[in-house]
Amino acid sequence: MKNLKNDRRKKILIVEGEESNYELLRAMLRKMEVELFWAQNGIQAIELCESNVFSLILMDIKMPEMNGYDALKIIRNRGIETPIIAQTAYARMEDENTSLKMGFNAYISKPIDRTKLFDLIDTLIV
Repeated sequence: MKNLKNDRRKKILIVEGEESNYELLRAMLRKMEVELFWAQNGIQAIELCESNVFSLILMDIKMPEMNGYDALKIIRNRGIETPIIAQTAYARMEDENTSLKMGFNAYISKPIDRTKLFDLIDTLIV
């Protein structure tokens, strides 16, 4: 990870409807010394994006109350350009293509490969 370990100002928002999936991501990212935030649905994600500046957002697609696609659209319509990675159990190539067409910066399928996740974070966080 380029310089991320040394920069405590980096904030990552994890948007995940399942607590166990959030805890897994939190465990993966714990050594990165970033400040983690958790939103359990798209509505909470939008609210957090309005009151915080994030370095990166990891957003699940299928969530209660508001899915990741709808949340992404609202976040982008509000002028928030934070890199957003779609993370989902939908693992077909067409799902990746849809996510990228919708405006996600990257896509990762579940179960999440730690090395691939770190490579994406390294690429997207400047």
